[in-house]
Amino acid sequence: MSFFPLFVRLSGGEKIPAFLERAGAVGTFKLGTLSISSHALASAGIGLCSLFAALCLGYILYSFRKTVSTEIFFYSFWALSVGLEVSRLLVFDIAASGGSVYWQIMVTKLLLFSRYVGYLSLLASGLYAAGFRSEKLGSMAIGIVAISLGLAIAMPINTGAYATTLELRSGYRELSWVLAGLVGLVTFANFLYAAQSTGEASYRLVALGEAIFFTGHCLLISQWNPFMVILGFAGLVAGSWLFVSRLHTYYLWQ
Repeated sequence: MSFFPLFVRLSGGEKIPAFLERAGAVGTFKLGTLSISSHALASAGIGLCSLFAALCLGYILYSFRKTVSTEIFFYSFWALSVGLEVSRLLVFDIAASGGSVYWQIMVTKLLLFSRYVGYLSLLASGLYAAGFRSEKLGSMAIGIVAISLGLAIAMPINTGAYATTLELRSGYRELSWVLAGLVGLVTFANFLYAAQSTGEASYRLVALGEAIFFTGHCLLISQWNPFMVILGFAGLVAGSWLFVSRLHTYYLWQ
């Protein structure tokens, strides 16, 4: 719900925010007579992230009332982390109103923390599918939170270096993308392994769904071109539906 007041404030602000212009983080999409600034398009992508998280978590609560899935349990944390992309709008709002750079850094680290929790939760989902067994799900969740918090605190932030996606740039941005890529690939491989080891074909569709929604997520948080944003959202929704529905069907008949 925090997206709406932040988006309203963004819409009522400067057409070209001075702090983004100084950082060289302003772009314009032009199509015929249509001209839309990058920060408006990026904010639309953030809104789609929030919408996805709300719908996805609602669907999980509705469809898994009679089944239990460890994979879905950890996937839910990843879906929640997608909704927390709204932190990017909060960074924009603080900077646009002349707020302290320290608050901007704190919110950026919150954003990084939520992303790391999401990535590691997705990795845990794949590990449980591949055969990892532990009854202490809470201990795994606490471990994920602790590791993510440590990574977010350790990550340096380049103050004043804004991205067109409305966030402060981190010092090792490339490493974050390497981590994300590894998580996506390893999770995909784990679900394929689950399909082979259990003989359950549904896991192949789950793996396909993971590849689609993970690619869509990467597009949605890194691009402001409207076509890429729409493509990313479509991949996020389609892949997640395939992922959740196939796991639901599999566990329903166990």
